[in-house]
Amino acid sequence: MSPTAHGAAVPPTLRRFLVPALVCAVIIGGLLYYIGSLPHSLPVVVLAVLLSGLVVALTMWGMTSTSQDVEQAYWVSTPRQESAPPDAMDYRLLRLRRDLRDAVERDDRGDEIYPVIRELAAERLLAHHGVDLDAEPERAREVLDPHLQAYLDHPPSDTRKRSRSALHTAIEGVEKL
Repeated sequence: MSPTAHGAAVPPTLRRFLVPALVCAVIIGGLLYYIGSLPHSLPVVVLAVLLSGLVVALTMWGMTSTSQDVEQAYWVSTPRQESAPPDAMDYRLLRLRRDLRDAVERDDRGDEIYPVIRELAAERLLAHHGVDLDAEPERAREVLDPHLQAYLDHPPSDTRKRSRSALHTAIEGVEKL
């Protein structure tokens, strides 16, 4: 920064905007004074023109000096965000959470988790490996994780609590498919 006549410092980037803004303000102000749009005395018009040029220069300098920190704002959501309900509102996930909680914490409810895990395993086997769980059980045994296969081979028949670790390993086996 270089000191001015009064000892104040003017940043070099401000100087880049100050001269063109003052020149434009003087030209526009002179034109407006000449055609009679500024019906004040000459000193008042000169002061107003110089101040408006200074305001324009400071505005342009402020915008360029802070523009690298600005992020573009997106005010509209994408079509995918609009069409998909939030996970917290999905009744299937709410039901699955409730059924999982009931399976490991309560002994007065039937098992609602086994059919879901079996359906997911059958769906993934068919989609990823081309194996039908019901029609080709031997080929399915070759592909399935041993823990998942053990879980699928012994469906629960009573209402007692299920083991968290057994459910966890069964779900992991489905995820590996």
